[in-house]
Amino acid sequence: MNRATTRSRPAVKAFVLAAASALACSMVTGAAARPAGAVAATGVRAPGAQVAFWAGQDVQPCVAADPLTCPRDLSAFTDTVWNTLATGNSPLYLDLIYGSDFGPALPGENQRTDGLALVRQANARGVPVSAWITMPLSEGTFDTSQNAALVRDAVEAFHNWSTANSLQFTQAVLDLESPIGDQAVAQALTGGDLTGFDALLTADSLNPATQCAAIRTYADTIAWAHQNGMRIAGSPVPYALDDLENASIALQAALNITAFPPPGYDQYFVQAYRAFGIDLGSGYVASYFTDMQNRFGAAGQVSIGNTGVPPYNNLNTVVDDVRMLAGLGASTIPVFDLESTVQAFGADGVQSVIQAGHDPMTGSQLTAATKMTTTGTAARALYRTLDAAATTATPLLTGQQPNPYPGACT
Repeated sequence: MNRATTRSRPAVKAFVLAAASALACSMVTGAAARPAGAVAATGVRAPGAQVAFWAGQDVQPCVAADPLTCPRDLSAFTDTVWNTLATGNSPLYLDLIYGSDFGPALPGENQRTDGLALVRQANARGVPVSAWITMPLSEGTFDTSQNAALVRDAVEAFHNWSTANSLQFTQAVLDLESPIGDQAVAQALTGGDLTGFDALLTADSLNPATQCAAIRTYADTIAWAHQNGMRIAGSPVPYALDDLENASIALQAALNITAFPPPGYDQYFVQAYRAFGIDLGSGYVASYFTDMQNRFGAAGQVSIGNTGVPPYNNLNTVVDDVRMLAGLGASTIPVFDLESTVQAFGADGVQSVIQAGHDPMTGSQLTAATKMTTTGTAARALYRTLDAAATTATPLLTGQQPNPYPGACT
């Protein structure tokens, strides 16, 4: 959901357009828990990084207010793929939509049972499963500042559902994004179009008190999960991490993202997606892993994607980036996503990606892979520019300074 700007901000808009458009232009031209009742996975993990796959979002066509609640397309889940995942002890991060796959029926949402069947099949085959919890389309799809209270309800409902059905999960994962997805940032990144981002700079979104309320609700959700025997992880968009560089969290406020803070997640998987309409380079992926490790230690990990999209339409590129992350010390590497990996590379490709986690890069090959490209450097610079714009806009629109980092909302 993209809310319209309610008043003119010529000074802020000029700042954003002058700085970020120049960066985007240069980039383009230079581009050459386990819930109660669950048990741990029984598979033996080989040395190196464990490769996981996000899964469960591919659906069949149907008439629905929320297309993602149509019956799932299960064609990727062949016996060969299941056996490959089980042999490699490779987890599924399975998308489960609150109000559709579990929890109380929400108005306008299709009620599905194929998610339950997939979890049971994974449990029976010895494939570890994490619950990737998302919201209905009417509530923003992702886990955002705007639906923080509903996310809390969803985590409790998931716990009850998994326990009642004797399902085994290793953890729950929250998809910490903006309710509008990445459209505004993607427009700025690929074409220097700042109109979408500028429209998000409102007194409402930037309000520090509103942001603190969402942060405290998420902190309460994390605490509740831990009190009830659940592991809980968060998967934020990458620019939420860049938001921390200037010691405030205004960019997350502008985008209605609640990722850093609160602290307390058992793991973070930042979405360091190299395939973003343009190739941001392997060094871009490596830079986020390094920054996550520096800030959050072993809990700071990254996710990669999108398979099937250039340059990840080349299996060797996916394999090399997994090997690079393994060489840097990654423990778990979730890949987005299983269905597109099967479609692009088949079950053999899935196996190659899993095995890459146990073949870490070393030496000069690793050094070369971690170097930033022009596109990757410009992308991260653009994110910092957007952050600076949100920071500048906060006192102009709210009369308050943005919340600090660390120490916000304590």
